[in-house]
Order: sequence, then structure tokens, then C-alpha cells
Amino acid sequence: MVDPAELTQRMPMPDELSPLDRRRADIDAKQQVIARLIADLGCEAAMLLMPAHVSWFTCGMAVRGLVADSERPGIYTNGLQRWLVCGNVDTHRVFDEELDGLGFQLKEWQWTTGRASLLGELIVGKTVAVDRPYPGLPLINERLRLEIRPLTQFEFDQTQVLGRALAHALEASAKDLTPGETEADVAGEIAHRLMRRGATAEMVSVIADDRGTVYRRSGFTTTPITHACTLQATASMHGLHATSSRTVHFGPPAPGFRDAFDTACKLSAIYRSMSKPEESIATAGEAGKWLLANTPYEFEWRLSQPGFGTGRLHAEELRRMGQDEPFGIGQAVVWQARIGPAAVVDTVVVSPDGPFAVTPPEDWPFKRIRLKDRVYDVPDLLVR
Repeated sequence: MVDPAELTQRMPMPDELSPLDRRRADIDAKQQVIARLIADLGCEAAMLLMPAHVSWFTCGMAVRGLVADSERPGIYTNGLQRWLVCGNVDTHRVFDEELDGLGFQLKEWQWTTGRASLLGELIVGKTVAVDRPYPGLPLINERLRLEIRPLTQFEFDQTQVLGRALAHALEASAKDLTPGETEADVAGEIAHRLMRRGATAEMVSVIADDRGTVYRRSGFTTTPITHACTLQATASMHGLHATSSRTVHFGPPAPGFRDAFDTACKLSAIYRSMSKPEESIATAGEAGKWLLANTPYEFEWRLSQPGFGTGRLHAEELRRMGQDEPFGIGQAVVWQARIGPAAVVDTVVVSPDGPFAVTPPEDWPFKRIRLKDRVYDVPDLLVR
């Protein structure tokens, strides 16, 4: 069986394969993963209903339109074959737009009877691993949690496309921004640019001037922007997620703002340097404390966590029962260095040699920071 933690290294994706063939190969490998889990749990099949699990198994099947949770499509597999579990309202469109040629069969419910009756028929008399609680059936969630973290080569390529779309949306919106616009105005422009490139804005944060000193996690309001703005967004594409930020300042920044941003850039580089197997959010936090010791920002670490996991989930807390989980190869991580009003947020992928930046500066000033024998290009402050 294929270990998903090694898929990025072991799963060849020849350039001559079509995108459809590459996606099907990735789905086949994930079906093997599920087959192993089914056997480990002593089950006959597995049924996946949680959006992150369905997205992972299908390599990004999108469910568009207004869909109630009880009407969302799912996946049923016995490890050898796979079926889309879908309502008759959506089946035609989902196959035409997403699954045609990918080896899926169909188990369909009529909208008049609903999904629950079909799910009952699929599990009756069988031992089926499920990711939603069902009486007497084993949950597969804990085992899948670690399986969906590492990006396969196919997912890694998709994430790079997403990262470029996100960087472009943030940078273009920052360059077009004019004093007097509101946070909400800019948030709309970011979302618009993402949609034009095939991505979806899952979260948009626009912080005017020095409001970041008070609110380390923010959305957007009708507050007008006068001298500075931090733009941050989480975008999704093909069921994958990435988060990044950019900051623009009108005219030379005050010494306090400049110093805070420079410190955030250094902190960002330190966090990135910890993007290696067996490091964790906790070890990155400790390294950050060392940088901030005996500075005016010595206690900033208390106000915001260094980062979180991403990928198939918007944001995954990497601490369980008070213990930080170590990073694995191919895992996507969001690092957020926040110092006073300054924020430097970017997504990287963990590798044995350090981080691979998913959202690097596209057409944007950056600081080249050297730590030991490695250089990190961190988005700088754009002064207009």
C-alpha cells in the first residue's frame, strides 16, 4: 500500500500524462489508503461525508450552489471500487464538471426521499467505517486526520496555482488601494480577484492603519483607510487552502511601524526555518521568543499563536490535549508573525530541506533574510 506521507516523493507524475490521468492516479492511490484503513478497522467498506474527506478522496470535487449539509454528496468505497453518493438534483452536473472519466460509479437518492434513506441502505447488515457518528459503526476520522495532511505531488502542484492566485489578488488590491477606501471596499476587491482566477475567498481580513495592534485576528469593517493597510485572505481551490498577507503604507512609515514590521519579517523567517519534519508550532514559538527577548516586543508571543495547519482544512489546530503535534513531510502550514500593528502571514509546505513557499511575493518588495545557511524571501512593506 502507498503511505500518503511519502506520496510526494514516491508517486511519479510524468509530464506526458494528461491532467485527467494525473488526477485519476492520485484518486487511485487514495483509494488504496482507504482500503488499508478498512482492513485495519475490520470493515467491509467506508463512507465519507465530511467535506474535507470527500475533497481529499476526489482530489478537489467542488459542490457548487446552495446545498444543505444533508444534501451534500459523499463517497462510498470498498477499497476496490468507488461510488459517488449523490442526489438526483446534482448528479448530472457533478459528473459533467468534476468526475467524468475518474472511475466513479453512482449510488443516487431521489430528492423526495432524501439522503438518509440511501445511507441506511448502504450500511444495513454491513460493518462500514464512517466519518459521521452512526450507532454501532466505527469512526475513521482519527486515522484519516493524519492521512489527509501531506500533499501528494498532484495536490502540491494545485496548491502552487492557488498560491499564485492568492498572492496576485492581495498584491493587486494593495496597489490599487487609495486612502479613504474602507476595509470593506478592499475586501470586496480581493474576493473579486480571487474568483476571476478560479479561487474562492474563504476568509478576508483587511485592517486599516494601526487597528492590528488591538485586534490580532480581524475581519473587515467600514473603517476608512488613511495611512496603512494589512490585507490578508484565506483562499481555496480544488478543495485546498492557502493563507497570506500583504501590507501597504502611504508615505514613509513612522519609526514605530517600520520597526514593528521589520521585526515581524525576522520572526516570519524564524518560523519558516522551523518548517521541517518533527518540528512543531511549539518549537517555532520557542524560537520566536528567543528573537523577541529583551526587545520592546518581548511579550508579543502571548497575543497570537505562531501558526496552524492548512491544506484540506481552512485552519487546523495542531495541538491536541495540550501537546503539539510534529510536522510531517508534505504538510501545509500557515505561519503568522504578528508584532503590534504589523503582520507577515504566508503558507509553506514542510520538506526535509525546509519550507517551500506557497505564496511568495509575485511583484512585491521583499526582505532576503539569512538564517545559518539558508535564505528566506519574506514579503516586505510596500511604501507608496
